[in-house]
Amino acid sequence: MPVTYGPEYSRPDLPVPLVPLPGLPVMVRRALAGPSPERAPAATFGWAACTAALALAATFEPHPLLSAATWLTAAYVLARVMALRLLARAQRRFEPAWLAAQTRVLRGHGFDILRCTVGGRVCDLTRPGDVEALTRAAPDEEVVLEFGYRPAAGGRVAVERVRRRRAELEIRYARFAPDSGRARFPEASYVIGASGRVTAWSLAGQVVLTPAVPAQLRPGPAGVRA
Repeated sequence: MPVTYGPEYSRPDLPVPLVPLPGLPVMVRRALAGPSPERAPAATFGWAACTAALALAATFEPHPLLSAATWLTAAYVLARVMALRLLARAQRRFEPAWLAAQTRVLRGHGFDILRCTVGGRVCDLTRPGDVEALTRAAPDEEVVLEFGYRPAAGGRVAVERVRRRRAELEIRYARFAPDSGRARFPEASYVIGASGRVTAWSLAGQVVLTPAVPAQLRPGPAGVRA
């Protein structure tokens, strides 16, 4: 399944897209379901009330136009009800596959580290000595990583903070080191948020940390998890 948002959009609150329906023209879909799934039931109820009002008016004032309008609105309400049920079913099938696709993007994306502390001490991931101290930290030592992401297109950088034991960090070195340390979450996942229309993310599990130190300057292998 093609993803909706590339890695540059990795953030917690991604809008959940509507299920794509290539065979259904956009205008037909909007006519049957409206622009917003949240407002669709209320709109359908409004059309049903309109149909009832027309039927009542046709009862007291019989007229061909009133009868025709009643039948047309009744047919429209029925079509809306059927379309909304089918769309809801398709949306329920679509969302897990879409979440899985976006989760793969999230797991492969590296976030730039803004600040790293080990046992309450700042660790500069651009300095080989600090990186060596990190690799040799005790397994139960707490590591706090702060990284940035953009909450929306053009928005200011937001900061997320995660805490891990040193044993939960896997340190990997790159031949061409990034300008700052970078963190990746290979066990992260997206879920549907409480609103039902926006995602939330879970950054639980292991963290892969790439220091801003070239591979040739890395500490000895004794302090590095392979």
